[in-house]
Amino acid sequence: MARRIGIVLWAAAAAALVAAPRARACSVCGCGDPLLIASDPAAITGQLRFQADVEYLRMDAGNEEDPARTDQLTQWSYRLNTAWRPLDTLSLTATLPVVSKAIRTVGGGAPAVAASDVTGLGDVEVAARWALWRQVYLGLGRVQEVAVTAGTSMPTGPNGLRAGGERIDEHGQPGTGAWGPFAGIHYRYEQGPWTGFASFSGRVHTENRYGYTYGPAALWSVHGQYLLAKRVALDLGVDGRHAGADQSHGAAVVNTGGTVIAAAPGVYVDAGGGAWVFARGQIPFVKRFRGDQDQLPSVTLGAQYQVR
Repeated sequence: MARRIGIVLWAAAAAALVAAPRARACSVCGCGDPLLIASDPAAITGQLRFQADVEYLRMDAGNEEDPARTDQLTQWSYRLNTAWRPLDTLSLTATLPVVSKAIRTVGGGAPAVAASDVTGLGDVEVAARWALWRQVYLGLGRVQEVAVTAGTSMPTGPNGLRAGGERIDEHGQPGTGAWGPFAGIHYRYEQGPWTGFASFSGRVHTENRYGYTYGPAALWSVHGQYLLAKRVALDLGVDGRHAGADQSHGAAVVNTGGTVIAAAPGVYVDAGGGAWVFARGQIPFVKRFRGDQDQLPSVTLGAQYQVR
């Protein structure tokens, strides 16, 4: 029964961080397991599940040309997701994102300048999780699972948009212009009202047609969840990411890469009729970036519907 009503919270989907032309921003763009969504109730019970969410994110980076100035990113991500578990051991997901990215340069005693403001389709992502080992104790209501995950983002978002006659900086584009495959391992434990999971994944990117390669990244998550009531689930976790520097024509890009670890609280509420609404956030408490960067807290609001 717990498997049918438990809510597995997932980390913030990777959201690309951006910068003004010739003023790079941090490429540490998200924390946590990229496939936590595959453990949602719809997937666990073999049901099709749809989800829509919106994420707000804010990122600052030092201006490369004028150290006294700061490039500020405000990003909104709108995502549609489908999750399906055709077998007890197999989960499949697909995500369609639309991103809106606005950057302005502030400080240094000068007026704020709008560097870029674009909205467009992001990189579509498909993924799967396959359980190598699964143990169920019906009498205790206990489930344990060890699974491998794999997937990739695809170069579906535009990567050559221009502003003021010049191509917008690589991190300001809606899409990466590259493939972003990832793979990892996941462990889940569930008993009664409690659910816990831990995961570790690695992601790389191919080089796009402009000679740019996003740095390889290690992502991890550790979460615990408690079903407070039949209609309310609380979650608290830690999501992290360590990324190498981006490369442009074989040279490391300044103000890219580093480590961020964030507390990830969340709450899910059963709205009835197979629908749930949720709110979750990421609050960075460890930030060790390369160069002059800062990542502020992010928040995600959404709803999901389980096809019964």
